[in-house]
Amino acid sequence: MGPSRVHFQSEMQDLRLRIVEMGSMALNQIERATSAWENFDRAVAEQVIADDDRIDETCADLDHRIYRVQLLQAPVASDLRLLHVGLITVVALERVGDLAVAIAELTLTVRPADANPEIQSTLARMSAQAVDTLALAVQAIARSDVELGERAGAQAHVVREMLSDLVTVVSSNESVTANSNWNAAAVLVGRHLERVANNGGELGRRVTFIVTGEPYQRAVHAA
Repeated sequence: MGPSRVHFQSEMQDLRLRIVEMGSMALNQIERATSAWENFDRAVAEQVIADDDRIDETCADLDHRIYRVQLLQAPVASDLRLLHVGLITVVALERVGDLAVAIAELTLTVRPADANPEIQSTLARMSAQAVDTLALAVQAIARSDVELGERAGAQAHVVREMLSDLVTVVSSNESVTANSNWNAAAVLVGRHLERVANNGGELGRRVTFIVTGEPYQRAVHAA
């Protein structure tokens, strides 16, 4: 292997590591945002909003690095597939950061006294599943692990079903009128968590393309 190829492989490994680091940042943002919602912690919510710039900056940096590798190096087919999915991953993680901000902003609009314990419990379970789904997807891409990617896709479907359950619980809540603002915000938090999981599931399913080159098939959601 020539010096230029060794340098290229080093750059590819560094890109993987940087994507994993960005994934950790996005996961941390989601975990803090949902914690702020669950604990009515305005200070943490405000910090999540302030820290979003770091994710945006990392996204821009990785965008630039991926394009530079594509232009200046000579990637083989498997490397090109990884770069392609890497770019999609960076954009998806930036979107997850935006979802964390949206949850944090909702935290600042509600009153703790209006919270419903049953709905909060459902959201806590959704949060745990959504975070795990995204973590699995990032690990799958970092390791080129198809099985982990498929697990992420399966868990995303579970979170989607949990969102449906959440809407049912909110609709049947006896205090839905009295606490309408909190209930509406809770449903939005649930939708944001479903989008986090959906991003994880979509990324997980792209790992097969990295490894085998088989065209990516978007999941079909039941109506």
